[in-house]
Amino acid sequence: MRTLGERIREMRGGMQLSELAGRLGIHKNTMMNYEKGGRAPDADLLLKFLEIFPQTSPAWLLTGEGPMKKSDPLPDGFIMLPRYELSAETGHGRYVESEQIVDFVSFKDDWVHNYLRVPTKDLALITVKGDSMAPTLNAGDLILVDLRVSRIEDSAVYVIEFDDALLVKRVQRKLDGSIVIKNDNPFYEPEILSNDQVAALRIVGRVIWTGKKM
Repeated sequence: MRTLGERIREMRGGMQLSELAGRLGIHKNTMMNYEKGGRAPDADLLLKFLEIFPQTSPAWLLTGEGPMKKSDPLPDGFIMLPRYELSAETGHGRYVESEQIVDFVSFKDDWVHNYLRVPTKDLALITVKGDSMAPTLNAGDLILVDLRVSRIEDSAVYVIEFDDALLVKRVQRKLDGSIVIKNDNPFYEPEILSNDQVAALRIVGRVIWTGKKM
């Protein structure tokens, strides 16, 4: 199977490398590095690739699977958001990076901008695993995460990384500086992180939608 860089080169076709780099707003050496596999483009840049080459299948570009060309173009007024292969609830914690994008899901452009009011480059779709946040979130639910949020603002639901695990939890900061990790499922007890443990906690983003705005 061809690498991502090789697929980008194939997608570029007869377009000059310098022309594509200019349309992407990057240096041609960076573009060349992408095609050679020296580094991988981030999600925002992958979206720009697909905007320039709208007939390219997102699944083919990301995974090499299926045909290069998609049969149906994206309807007017829709945008694509990246879905990451991160099962957020249990398992190894990993950063949200372009290498983990498995496909794109289309959403109405005006809904994202007027309802969510979050730039598309700061949004990610992640799959929930486990039942500790039921009934708010159930296993298999797709959640939209605002990646701009890197600190606890209130008792909202966040994607967090702690102790080498990626988790979806309700998080509350107490006046003494400790953190309460809550579960909406009453069968799971909350956990309290001491001041020393809080330093190991990383906020990946805030969950803002899962079929309804949160």
